[in-house]
Amino acid sequence: MNRRLDLVEKVIFDGYDFGILLQYVEGANRLFLERDGFYIRRAEHPLHRYWRLPKGKLLDDLDLLFHRLMELTENRFNESWQTFSAKLAAAQRAPDRQAFIWGLTLRIAPLAKGGILLSGDYHPGAVAVSRRMHGIFLGQSKSWRIDASTELVRSNLILELGLSEDQFEILDTVQELLTDGSIVPADEITRINLGGPPQERAAQPGNEDVSTDVYLAAVPSIERTEFTTEQIDQALAGHSLLGHQPAGIRHLLQRTSALLADDMGLGKTRQAIIAAAVRAADRPILVITLSTLIINWQREIQMVYPDAKICQQAFDPASQWIITNYERLGDFVLQAGHFEVMIIDEAHRLKEPTAAWTRHGFDIAAKVPNRYLLTGTPVLNRESELHTLLRLSGHPVGKLSLKEFCEQFAGSQDFRKNLRDAIGDWMLRRRKDVLPGLKGKQRQTLPVELSLEERREYDRIRLEDRPSLARLGSLRQLLEQVKVRVVMELLCELDAEDKVILFCEFKDTVGTLRAQCEHADYGCVTVAGSDSVGKRQKAIDKFQSDPDTRIFAATTSAAGTGNNLTAANYVMFLGLPWTPGLQDQAEDRAYRNGQLRMVVVKIPLVENTIDQMLWQMLLDKRQLASDLIEPDAAANARAELSASL
Repeated sequence: MNRRLDLVEKVIFDGYDFGILLQYVEGANRLFLERDGFYIRRAEHPLHRYWRLPKGKLLDDLDLLFHRLMELTENRFNESWQTFSAKLAAAQRAPDRQAFIWGLTLRIAPLAKGGILLSGDYHPGAVAVSRRMHGIFLGQSKSWRIDASTELVRSNLILELGLSEDQFEILDTVQELLTDGSIVPADEITRINLGGPPQERAAQPGNEDVSTDVYLAAVPSIERTEFTTEQIDQALAGHSLLGHQPAGIRHLLQRTSALLADDMGLGKTRQAIIAAAVRAADRPILVITLSTLIINWQREIQMVYPDAKICQQAFDPASQWIITNYERLGDFVLQAGHFEVMIIDEAHRLKEPTAAWTRHGFDIAAKVPNRYLLTGTPVLNRESELHTLLRLSGHPVGKLSLKEFCEQFAGSQDFRKNLRDAIGDWMLRRRKDVLPGLKGKQRQTLPVELSLEERREYDRIRLEDRPSLARLGSLRQLLEQVKVRVVMELLCELDAEDKVILFCEFKDTVGTLRAQCEHADYGCVTVAGSDSVGKRQKAIDKFQSDPDTRIFAATTSAAGTGNNLTAANYVMFLGLPWTPGLQDQAEDRAYRNGQLRMVVVKIPLVENTIDQMLWQMLLDKRQLASDLIEPDAAANARAELSASL
């Protein structure tokens, strides 16, 4: 009864990876992680609590691993080198090829010029099959291009891994090549230079089997619909709309795909809901948005159509409205043909063609006849970001390869004018001056001086022997903490009826602000990325409705998009986002329809620091975006922003 337990309970092997089940040993996880190990945490997994380790990584220094394990156990378990190595050898003699295929899903899609594209969950056996079939690994999208038929590839994978038929997603949407035409930032955009010691650049792997090609599903071309202006006006007769909104609804309804790029706060959601309902005529509608905005979308739909059947995050054939977020798009690829209309909210999220949700978005769009794109910031950093949205819509300009697109439309003001002319019928953009009730927005920068101690700390971080991105992040976090004292002084100057949104880039700053506001007896709510959707909504509702809750402190990534915070008439940035579009999105949580007061935006900038470089970079990017989407306001915007420095 006093016999010591074996350290290793069980070992399995599938020909590629080992699975090891052992007693808990404090510190053992670090040893396994150093060898690219993966701990299986999911309770429903057949190998729950096993460590999965690649064969090569485990066997290369097995004796060293064993002795380090034994040091950690302090002789508490019954295990010797002979028993330990014998268990691994026994597993190798009787491999179980299906050991790690539980939950594995692979996706096969046809290519326009023959062959297939293989992607999905990682398994070394799938990599081995792809290599044997002379596949080319597409590093950007983590998929394999294989010159073979779907059936042959699937058969080989089944033979190798013992997969079942239902572990494959077989798509019939043809994938087209999108060449890698990404461009370096224009010279006219300010770069941030920290100085300090030079950092070695990582060497690029020279692998002949790796390609930068990107493939996305072929989407139908944009077509004009049968709707006349008279028919649309008749359909809108029962709706209460602002003066500019019927034109936005007509823009969507008269095309099978279009971009509604109205300034934030002009009601893009309401316009898209009505257009989709008219177009769908009781057929299903898929809404894609940020996870934090799902509740907002449900509320907006119910305000227009109180009896609407709405489902969140799942496919329900009995519901007309299905709302999901970008991360869950893969769950809807096989049901794509079910939908009549696809609404893509915050569509600029699809700017990166190599992202998994972009690939899934294209797979769905290829099957949905009507695709409505919504974003107030179609361009965040450079012209090429529009290419993915144009391609998703089926616009002729989107049919160009990314390389051709960049050659024709990117890099100069004249090229941007050509692009603006080419997409004028596809993109509808209105500014906030269409809302006569808005009192305006005023942006003010405030100079901040570092104390001697703060300057020493700033320079210490700036000159550290660390990669520039790591130093940059630490410097931004330091400057946010410096600005806390500045913002607290500004709060003392406000009137009792004023409400303020405080935007930060770091969660720790939000916590500092909450503590300071509580100490000063200011009613304060906070939102950070780790908060649940329900918790965020409660904070928003309290800020909007409770007169004693005057401060809303949040990270820009968590609360800078989609939410209605019109109770605030001040917005302050302790840290700036990387693009002017994200800055505008954040500011316009307050400056939108329903705002009855002038909105004042205060931006403290610390003298002689990266703050000023980042601000200038935002001015440069704002000019580029203005050339494309607001040419008439471009010169005025730059002059106004420059004057605020």
